[in-house]
Amino acid sequence: MNGIGAQTAMALGRALFITLLALWVSAPLSHWLLAQRGRLRILAWGLTLAPFFTPPLLVSYALSKFAMALLVSPWGHEALYISVLALKLIPVAVVLRALLPSSLSAEALHAYCLLPAASWWRAAQFRLRAAGHGPWIVSGLVFLLAFTDFELASLWSIKTWTMRVFDAQVGGYTLGATLQLAAWPFGVQLCVLTAIALARREIPGTHEEGGPPTGWLRWVYPAVSATLVCLVPLLIVAGQALAGIPSLLENFVLGQELGASVAFALVAAAAATAIALFARPSSMATLLLVAPGLFGALIVSLLLLALFQLPLLRALYDTPLPLGLALTLLLLPLAFLLGALWLRPSPALHIARQVGSRRLIWELATRPRVIAGGILFCWAYFDFTASSILAPNGFTPVFVRLHNLAHYGQTAVLSAMMLAAFATPILVLLLTGTTLRLYARGNGR
Repeated sequence: MNGIGAQTAMALGRALFITLLALWVSAPLSHWLLAQRGRLRILAWGLTLAPFFTPPLLVSYALSKFAMALLVSPWGHEALYISVLALKLIPVAVVLRALLPSSLSAEALHAYCLLPAASWWRAAQFRLRAAGHGPWIVSGLVFLLAFTDFELASLWSIKTWTMRVFDAQVGGYTLGATLQLAAWPFGVQLCVLTAIALARREIPGTHEEGGPPTGWLRWVYPAVSATLVCLVPLLIVAGQALAGIPSLLENFVLGQELGASVAFALVAAAAATAIALFARPSSMATLLLVAPGLFGALIVSLLLLALFQLPLLRALYDTPLPLGLALTLLLLPLAFLLGALWLRPSPALHIARQVGSRRLIWELATRPRVIAGGILFCWAYFDFTASSILAPNGFTPVFVRLHNLAHYGQTAVLSAMMLAAFATPILVLLLTGTTLRLYARGNGR
């Protein structure tokens, strides 16, 4: 297997450790977040979710010198990678734990505590059954995201199966040989996805039982995680970029790549949003739509690459269709998760539609959908893996070029290019949001 077995086992061990850590942290943290109110709630959720939405390339590029210095200490190098990846994925567990609360009510827990002390085995059985399907689904999804990571591992030279498969594909392996190399990791993902499907249930509304955590989880964890994964890398890149901005402005060479990234992201976000709005969240068809995206960008891209090399579809291979389809599939799990968070019907929205208030409809329905669409747009815009495998000639997204340049080290001009690429989606969303808000105010009643 040319080392793929050992690298798969290492990725499996990392993913299991991160999954257990995420389960341990997410339960009290989700209770605390749900207990917040007003602006504190927005701040707390923003700090918690910031690591997940921070582009992996920003983190890996900014901390690459530190990561490379740790190569002399394999355990230190591994610990840095696992720590950053865990901080990026714990927010996923937190959101899912909020959406899939325990089936054990506070009253039932109180009644159980009044009973005579049971053996540890019976107590463990009670807790396991009371937890319901939520922890199993959370575990499966976090495991898949950790197991399939590629972008964070790439610049840090982490030994993992995704690196091995990607290097084989770009290094001249035939597609059949590359897919055969990925057979074992694919089998692991398929088993986990099957377990999630067996444990699935309709996502209920959240409730707020359970007290907020005490100690370091109260504000300290969200603030520290957002600082380490988001703020520090951004400050490093911004500081390096200051000296390179004049050179970049004199010879701006990213226009075509930025345009390609924005175009692909807009199409994929619009398609994923439309599917999430019109599909039934609990149907088997929806599960089949979401499942491919959970295999990760590398597996999805390789399978689509094989699909579009079949005789009937070969004419469409060097077109934007394969990459657009790949990005849409990768966005669907996040699109349905955002839909479950923000797009549930409410009595207030029903009343607003009955009275025909455009401003209230904007506040309760349209704005959450615009925010969800903006998040999907950014997620597709920052993609590297699918873009590097499926982008057509002459229409290469910006992060493919930046990722390749980053392997040659950090420079002021490259940092300026990174900063320009990171700022582009923010500017697009600010302009779009301002336009929509002015329209809503002008036409509101």
